[in-house]
Amino acid sequence: MKAHILIVEDEAILYERLRMTLVQEHYSVDEYSPSVNQAIKQINIKRPDLVLLDIDLKGKETGLDLGERLHSEFKIPFIYVTQYNDDETFYKGLNTQHEDFVVKTKPHMDSRELLRKIQTVLNRYREKAPGAKEGVMGLTKYKEEIRSVSHTKEITKVPVAFEDILYFSTYRLKIEGSNVENVRTNYVVFKTKDGDEYFLNTSLTNLLGSLPHHFCRINDKTIVNLSEETFNGRINGARLVIGEEEFTITPTYKNEVKKRIDFLYES
Repeated sequence: MKAHILIVEDEAILYERLRMTLVQEHYSVDEYSPSVNQAIKQINIKRPDLVLLDIDLKGKETGLDLGERLHSEFKIPFIYVTQYNDDETFYKGLNTQHEDFVVKTKPHMDSRELLRKIQTVLNRYREKAPGAKEGVMGLTKYKEEIRSVSHTKEITKVPVAFEDILYFSTYRLKIEGSNVENVRTNYVVFKTKDGDEYFLNTSLTNLLGSLPHHFCRINDKTIVNLSEETFNGRINGARLVIGEEEFTITPTYKNEVKKRIDFLYES
């Protein structure tokens, strides 16, 4: 199956030309997205395999702003397709870690050259990441505890869909009482909507890069699921209710949490 491509372009005529070129090559193409806000909304609906990104867009933010987020947050490869041919713009683009930089030529762009660049980038990323993950394999116990009972037929790893996960954390509620305890070093615990608890042998930092965009870090110890099935609201802008539990947003993450909620939900 061919890749899904998002074109972020403020000129509707050029968008349509690019869309037709890509459809003829059997790629699927997302809706017209002339601004950073619209592009991120489309990404949250269906994650693209590649973004073709203009620099001059509608709204306050430019393609360079979106390029930074595509690299740092979404981990989606992108190619700049722009009319700017000056050195200053080119070097600013380099700082966003783009895959390529294509200058629009008038009256017609070299479609063959662009298609080859698209195929090259997609092939490179296909080798790195064979496909989007649907969830994680959760450990029922710490690995050390599992090894000690390795002779039993007990299930030790369980597949859990992202949509069923409330949060990931490096601390957990104790069974007795309301106190919390830290999980072991290099482990993360996560809880599901059904109240089940599982472990991952990783760190929050490593984990965050592989999660869908509706997962957001809110403090040094916690990543929460902000999808509508799990996110029940905010309390005075400083706390979130995920499932039936309250979580505190620390100042370091406050702006990013607000930004993420604003993109996911209309105010």
